[in-house]
Amino acid sequence: MENDTVLTRFNKIFPWYSGLSGDLLFWIAIDTLFLAVVKNFNSSQIVSLTSVSLVTCILLQMPLLKIINKIGNTNSVRLGSLLLLVSSLLLTFGQNYITIALGKVVYEIAFTFQNMVNAILKNNLELQNRSDEYIKLKTKSNTVYATVTMIISFIASPMFNLNNYLPMFGCIFFCFICFILSFSMIDFSNYNNVKKENKNKVKIHYSKLIIVLLISYGLFYPIVNSGQSNGKLFIQQELLLNFSVEKTALIVGVILCISRIVRVISNISFNKIHNKYKEKVGVILPILLLISIILMIIGYFVGTSVILKFSIMSLGYIIILFIRDPFKVYMQDLALRNVGKEGQQTLLTTMELSRKVVRAIMSLSFTMILVNNPMITVMKILLILSIIEILIGIKLYKLVLGGKVI
Repeated sequence: MENDTVLTRFNKIFPWYSGLSGDLLFWIAIDTLFLAVVKNFNSSQIVSLTSVSLVTCILLQMPLLKIINKIGNTNSVRLGSLLLLVSSLLLTFGQNYITIALGKVVYEIAFTFQNMVNAILKNNLELQNRSDEYIKLKTKSNTVYATVTMIISFIASPMFNLNNYLPMFGCIFFCFICFILSFSMIDFSNYNNVKKENKNKVKIHYSKLIIVLLISYGLFYPIVNSGQSNGKLFIQQELLLNFSVEKTALIVGVILCISRIVRVISNISFNKIHNKYKEKVGVILPILLLISIILMIIGYFVGTSVILKFSIMSLGYIIILFIRDPFKVYMQDLALRNVGKEGQQTLLTTMELSRKVVRAIMSLSFTMILVNNPMITVMKILLILSIIEILIGIKLYKLVLGGKVI
């Protein structure tokens, strides 16, 4: 009875913890503005922060995995939450580039530890014979995140104008709340810690399904990230050719607000979508990714109507926001269903590593390409990569059916 009570409490708290700790709230809304205005960083310094933190975290993945294996899922999540709080303090009060860069590195490391909350969720649901509700609870947490970030997108700028540090104080507050909530994220299963005597069992059997899953996950998210950031810049560049800076800012703001609302709708509806289409979701989402890129490219070449041009481009951008959360939830669920309990920590960490490596390569490549080429070149490359992602998704779908995973 007592176990039922604590597990029920975990189920209720999880969506709030996972949703509120999905990123540094407020920081993601004003990060570049805060660094430029408050810290007086130039564009080169701001861009380099992401590269420095990403590369550092990639190099530290193996030591971090060893720590996770040693301290277990429960303590990893608590440590990750603490590091997010430390990161928010460093980013807020740091006075030089090194301190801010350290804050960004701690930020990336924090999510490596915090990612173990997904293993905790899967293990605790299995204890309740409710493992099929993983997507349901993850979708709830994503809905919390999408809703909160949507609200923040409306109030962050006014708060910043009132006081430059006010949004960051909000960021610190939410990090502190998440750190408190992390003490309720307890793995009650026997697989919280990877025991030293089971060291040989920790090694994952990298079946063809797992390998294809890693490739699919590692490619999909960098395409989405690049499509989202470069897509926004792509639309912005075209708007500036037709409108003033003020009107451009207003239109971009409207597009971003609509996309945030669509992201909330996507998370609310994904559980029903998954129940209807099951494993076909792994192919449908990459197809929607391709459609989003195609729409932005088609809109670019439309010259007869400005309204039609930006309606098509905006629709493509909005679709990207619709698919990004559902894909992550589906792939994590699929991964956890196809690996032994002792390999959960390793596989979840490897999935994030594959995403970061491809993202770093893609980011550096596109930076060099854009030196002498227009943005449409990058969008065409993303189009080709999206087609490859669909082919990988089809292969993964066949492997899942072959393994009779339902």
